[in-house]
Amino acid sequence: MVKLNRKILLLFPLIGLFSCVNGRPPAPEGGGEFGQTNQQAVEKAADFFNKLGLAAIGEANYAKAIANFKRAVQINPRDPELWKNLGEAYMLAHFYKKAEQSFRRALVLKPDYGEVYYDLGILYSQWGKDKEALKWLTKAANLDTYGERYKAFYQLAHLYKKLGKEKEYEQNLKRAIDLFPRYREALLELAHYYTSKGRYKEAERYYLTYLTFYPNDEGVILAYAEMLAKAKNFQKAKKILKNLIDTSQNPQTIDRAYKLVQKILVMEAEEKLKQLREKRGKN
Repeated sequence: MVKLNRKILLLFPLIGLFSCVNGRPPAPEGGGEFGQTNQQAVEKAADFFNKLGLAAIGEANYAKAIANFKRAVQINPRDPELWKNLGEAYMLAHFYKKAEQSFRRALVLKPDYGEVYYDLGILYSQWGKDKEALKWLTKAANLDTYGERYKAFYQLAHLYKKLGKEKEYEQNLKRAIDLFPRYREALLELAHYYTSKGRYKEAERYYLTYLTFYPNDEGVILAYAEMLAKAKNFQKAKKILKNLIDTSQNPQTIDRAYKLVQKILVMEAEEKLKQLREKRGKN
């Protein structure tokens, strides 16, 4: 039997350590009763690069993300999630054609992949292909197995607004809220939309719903008070602002509230003067 030098034997565990440090996946263990199957080894290696890609996305390093997701799909090309992640990285880097190809590969492997329907809708919207965006966002919104359908309805609302279809814009925002009642962005968007249209009762409904879920959002409390002032509900607006001034710990919020109170006092005085003139005119 050949005797190995003791120093050489000590190097073997270090080789495995350095392979991981240098961005290589852990070497697969042997098969057998206590080892991994080949498929498990493939999935483990692909997951290693997938996690590196996700970390790179978090750092907004899209080139690094793409490189790692490409390694992942090379190792395990039958995993639709890896193709989805690669497509999202390409989309973030504005490589739209490559993103489209990756998403399509994911759908070949998993035809009812709601997240990819949604991703394709976002991709085509960014790409300026509104008809295709509408098609895929609608598919995502109508897929019962897709757990985040509310996001698809929200994006559909934006797309319809871009196309000048306000009725559909409004309807899709409401559908998003029906599916996710505490949807912060959709609640605020509807409140602002109704305020801009002078539909103050409907605006108040969505402001109050929002503040039920997020009662400490002082910026929204200020916006709600301003909407009430526009609706000429001066007393209620002043009451809300007084409470905000008494309870807020934010000097900027308090300053904005005082300025809004002053503005409301002027509006209130002008409204009283207007009513007095109208009364005199009738007499």
